[in-house]
Amino acid sequence: MRLLTLMEYCLLIFFMGIYLSATGFNAKDFGLYIGLVLIYTLVHIFSKRFLQKRGKENKKIGLFRSVLAITGSVFVSVLAIVIIVTMLTPN
Repeated sequence: MRLLTLMEYCLLIFFMGIYLSATGFNAKDFGLYIGLVLIYTLVHIFSKRFLQKRGKENKKIGLFRSVLAITGSVFVSVLAIVIIVTMLTPN
């Protein structure tokens, strides 16, 4: 897997999880689609520019590291969602 693709996947998992939890999983139709497209566009532009500056746009990553990175991004997303919900929920 290319580093650019892996970075996009991990950032998409994180930011889409945060977006969906911030909307209370109630985003529907047009608002949901606009949010997801906006997140994808920003993540793609950021990832491409970040890796181009460092000259690692076409670097290959092994399967084991790819699985670890995606699993880690899911874990961090869920942890961030739990922290946000815990802070916003009244006692």
